[in-house]
Amino acid sequence: MIGNSRMPGRHQAGLTPTTATTSPNEHEQALTAAAHLVGLLITRHNIPADVHNLPQGVVVSVFYGLVAHVESVIWWTIPNARSTRHKPLKTYAHSVETAADRLAKQYRDLRSVPLPELLATGRITFLAAALIEGRDRDAAPV
Repeated sequence: MIGNSRMPGRHQAGLTPTTATTSPNEHEQALTAAAHLVGLLITRHNIPADVHNLPQGVVVSVFYGLVAHVESVIWWTIPNARSTRHKPLKTYAHSVETAADRLAKQYRDLRSVPLPELLATGRITFLAAALIEGRDRDAAPV
């Protein structure tokens, strides 16, 4: 359940998907929350995003490397756009509104780095660069 739920202890260390233990009702709640998240990203922040209902769980694709997992909380790994960390930062939000605002900030941070710099430092691959360029042209999420 998204909202006032607390993050279960097993998530705190690894923030791993739990689809295997998700009931059909919880899965439906995750789909609803993901659709709401996409709506907020589009309407509040003018950021295209998609919902993906995968066997591993429900995710929202915001940008290459910026994918939110929608479970009892919404969690994501922040790509290292400026190469200041030695490992990715995992973070989460308990509400869809907070997740939308924080994901929008991360999206802007990623988009502020020139594509050649992301490629030169290996933070994204050539395939990802082609997808990003196609996204700019087509305004479709990656």
